[in-house]
Amino acid sequence: MDHSRATGAWATVVAVSPVKAVGFDLDETLFDHRGAADAGADAFAAHLGVDDASAFRAAWSAAEETEFERWRRGEISFAEQRRRRLVRVLRVFGLDVPADAAGLDAMFDRYLAMYRTHWRAFPEALEVLAALRRAELRIGVLTNGAEVQQKEKLSIIGLADAVDIVCTSEGIGVQKPDARAFDALAERLGVVPGECLFVGDNPLHDVEGARSAGMRALRIARDAPAPNDLTAVLDAAGVLR
Repeated sequence: MDHSRATGAWATVVAVSPVKAVGFDLDETLFDHRGAADAGADAFAAHLGVDDASAFRAAWSAAEETEFERWRRGEISFAEQRRRRLVRVLRVFGLDVPADAAGLDAMFDRYLAMYRTHWRAFPEALEVLAALRRAELRIGVLTNGAEVQQKEKLSIIGLADAVDIVCTSEGIGVQKPDARAFDALAERLGVVPGECLFVGDNPLHDVEGARSAGMRALRIARDAPAPNDLTAVLDAAGVLR
């Protein structure tokens, strides 16, 4: 498809390749991480005897954001970011901190069990993926996360069979927003970046990262003043509803 833009007496013609594949972020795009994390934090607060669930949830979310970003930058290991999150929150509420890594890991596993109980896909996710599959588009996931956990999420929420490939930052050795992560996704999908639409919630990691690799990008912003959801992907990819 050609799009023309007139500039004075001249017209610039830009060739746009049709979308042949769609890549998705996982957390907060296909998977309701925030809902599961908040519900898990509430249950964990009750387990620890913390009465103010709202304050605990806020502290847990802030610690997660800080320490996960440190892991993403390669400053600490994935296990260490979990331990540091736990220590930060326990100290805020004056709770006993386990003496060693094994104790911290065992306590964090209790939270993980509560978090996992609430794993859900966003309601429209499966329908949208099915529509893309009917349109014969390739479908992939590119996520900053640990290989085992991210693939387990897709399986538990019922989306594993609805996508063709899954790239985790742990598996490919590079994190979003690095353009090389998106290049790896395109290669595994069997398309060039210009034939791929990438969908995610994070303006930097997902949108700017995808565009830096030459992909088109769509931001999913459910809490924005003018919110959207995954059904917007169908229009962006040129798929009839």
